[in-house]
Amino acid sequence: MNRQTGIGVTVAVGVALVVLVLWLPRKSVDAEQLSALPTEAVATDDPVEAAVQKVSGANPMEGILALRELAESDPPNVDAVVWLGIFGIQSGQMDKARERFSDALMLDPGHLEATWQLAMLDMEEGAYDRAVVGFETVMGEDSTYANGLFFTARCYESMGKTEAALIRYNEYLPYAPDTVVANRVQDFITRLEFGALAGTNE
Repeated sequence: MNRQTGIGVTVAVGVALVVLVLWLPRKSVDAEQLSALPTEAVATDDPVEAAVQKVSGANPMEGILALRELAESDPPNVDAVVWLGIFGIQSGQMDKARERFSDALMLDPGHLEATWQLAMLDMEEGAYDRAVVGFETVMGEDSTYANGLFFTARCYESMGKTEAALIRYNEYLPYAPDTVVANRVQDFITRLEFGALAGTNE
């Protein structure tokens, strides 16, 4: 395998792993909670949860309208604002989603989910320094947001901060959900360590 092919494979594996981690529960407790949930939607007294269930049901627009009503109430329901941002991402309306998350943080500066979602957008758009601040803020308040370790590592690596990336990758390893992810992360660590060693020998 030549060097260009090797780089291509590394990039492809990296992208695939990022996509995989994106689909994993961001909090270590989420997996247990999700496994305990019934497969069918259940009745809830929380109007936001009820609206979210409708979005996933037969009439999604009914749920969106319910979320908008909650978001525009006095005072606004911050969780509804955040969910509108999340659904905005799913529909490709990134600017609108960012606006929703920013609005949520104006209403509740300590809202962790809004902070997390903004960090994810920043990372996707290449604003790695802002993304790191967001991820670090969330993890500082709630250590169960374990995937933040992986994403901060990716951001640090993209910024060329190898030592910081290595620290975060190693910290993430105990939280890897299976051996496939753990092995891929270990590959990242090995590659970075080899690159750093090669750089010192030049």
